[in-house]
Amino acid sequence: MGIFLPEGQGCCGIPAIASGDVATMKKLALHTLDLYRKEEFDVLVTSCGTCTATVKEIWPEMLTDLSREDRALLEGIVKKTFDISELLVGKLGVKEQAKPKAGELKVTSHDPCHLKKSLGVFKEPRQLIGATVGYQLVEMAGADTCCGMGGSFNVQYYDISRSVGLKKRNAIAETECDVVATGCPACMMQISDMLSQQGDSIPVKHFVELYAESIS
Repeated sequence: MGIFLPEGQGCCGIPAIASGDVATMKKLALHTLDLYRKEEFDVLVTSCGTCTATVKEIWPEMLTDLSREDRALLEGIVKKTFDISELLVGKLGVKEQAKPKAGELKVTSHDPCHLKKSLGVFKEPRQLIGATVGYQLVEMAGADTCCGMGGSFNVQYYDISRSVGLKKRNAIAETECDVVATGCPACMMQISDMLSQQGDSIPVKHFVELYAESIS
C-alpha cells in the first residue's frame, strides 16, 4: 500500500466559504484538485469531519463551472473521500474488542456536527474506541450537541460560544471520564479550552490518536 501525499496542499476552503468568500474557497478547492490529478489513488482520507464534509458536499455544490474533465475528477474524489474512522472500521475491518475489561480507562465521545449531522458518521468512531485496548466507552448526555466552536464564530461571538461550550463541558464532567475523544481539531480546541477554564485535567484526543497509542 502506497501513500500519495502531494506537496503544497492547503485548506479545503471551509473558513472562506463560511465567511462568504466564495472566490477564495473556489481557488483553494481548484488548487487541491490540480494536486490530486497528478497521481492515481484509491482513497482520500481526512482526520477532520469538517474537511470531509467540505470535499464531499460543498465542493460539488460550489464548483459548478468545471470542465467535463475536472467534473469527472471531482466526482471521483468525492466518492473516494472518507473520514479516518470510516476507513479503519468500514474499509480496513478494524474490529471491536469482545467486551470491556476491568480497570480500563473511561473515554467519552463527542460527535462533531459535520461528522454526524452532515455525513452520518457516528457509529464508526465508537467502534474504533471499542477496538482500542485499555479504554471503555462511557456516553455523555447530548454527545451530538454542538460544542460551540463553529470556526470563526468562536472569535466573533465568544460569549455565546463559551456558553454553549460550558454545557458540553458539564456533560463531559458528569461522565467522570478519563479522556474525551472526538474527530474534529476545532472541537478539540474548544473542548480543551472549556475543560481548562473549569480546572478539569481531562485530556482531549482524536479517536485515531487513542487507537494508535493502543497498537504502538
